Amino acid sequence: MSKRSLGIIASVLAATLAVGATAIVLARTNGTASSGSGTTASSVGQTSSTDQTNALSRLLSITPDGNGASYGTYAAAGTVSSTSSSWISKYYPKQAAATQTADPATHFWALIIGINDYSGSTASNVGSRQDAESLSSYLQKLGWRSDHILLLRDLPATASHIVDAIRWLASKTNSSSTVVFHYAGHENWRPSSSEDTGREVAIWASDNQMIYEKALGKELGRVRAAHMWLDFATCRAAGFDEAGMITSGRVLTYSSTKGEYSYEDPKLHHSVFGYFLINQSLIGKKGNTNHDNTITVEEAFAYAKPNVSSYTNGAQHPVMIDKTNGKFSLRIPSPPKPAPSSSSGPNPTPSTVPKTCVVLCF
Repeated sequence: MSKRSLGIIASVLAATLAVGATAIVLARTNGTASSGSGTTASSVGQTSSTDQTNALSRLLSITPDGNGASYGTYAAAGTVSSTSSSWISKYYPKQAAATQTADPATHFWALIIGINDYSGSTASNVGSRQDAESLSSYLQKLGWRSDHILLLRDLPATASHIVDAIRWLASKTNSSSTVVFHYAGHENWRPSSSEDTGREVAIWASDNQMIYEKALGKELGRVRAAHMWLDFATCRAAGFDEAGMITSGRVLTYSSTKGEYSYEDPKLHHSVFGYFLINQSLIGKKGNTNHDNTITVEEAFAYAKPNVSSYTNGAQHPVMIDKTNGKFSLRIPSPPKPAPSSSSGPNPTPSTVPKTCVVLCF
């Protein structure tokens, strides 16, 4: 075969591979081909708004949307006889042994879940684990104890392990506790006539088991707390609004409405919502709009919401349900000052030694 023939064959193969690669990218981002040279993940300002949205990845597997019923389903138990877990005791021994004491820091608890890697052929995410890791680091910088935070990432975040972790929270907390529950990862749904949208949504565990909203609400409803923040970074996030989740003293933040996808940007290495809520608003302190050095959950959300909508070209609108007094602080209060020591007797004898007072002026 001549060199000219080999060159022609090579050119045809290269063109075929390029078309195939473009099709894969468009399928992953749910985008459509543009009249130019295509779209890539880049920051706002470097591409058109349409290209920016197409460059984002959905927090949803590329398997058919709405096929949750074809996967395994976790069913919540009606009652729980024991909240202890041998798995948590083995892999999280410090968390298993943690307790609440008079120290205010011991009243703060968190379960933080972020899943990038999934079993089988389920597509990976690019920013869900990073959302979880950033939130965990932020809480610890505020003084939250590491043994009071259970960080569950990637393949270990199976349905049974997620439920075990929620029950760990339930076993540790009481009506004086402050709790954070965060989930970032895939979501799917199945048809339901009892839901206003016709869909019952589910968090998609790493083992491809679905924990549907009713089961999740029943498990989270067992967690006792004076204040609790529930944060969902997933598609159709606001669909997680079961009664067990929405009670007095709780604030819930959702990355999107009941009918919207949520997006992540490979260039940010986070979900878009997680980036603006956690990295920019909390860690970057951009949510501190009143300059009091305390960023409440409400302030963080107020900063993130318009930025998420703008970044996704209006494709994603975060939602908040607030059952608190509008001021959910993640800061740990200072320990109470010790009471002054009492005298040894009920009627102490006045000292006959002249007292000397020293006045210090500053």
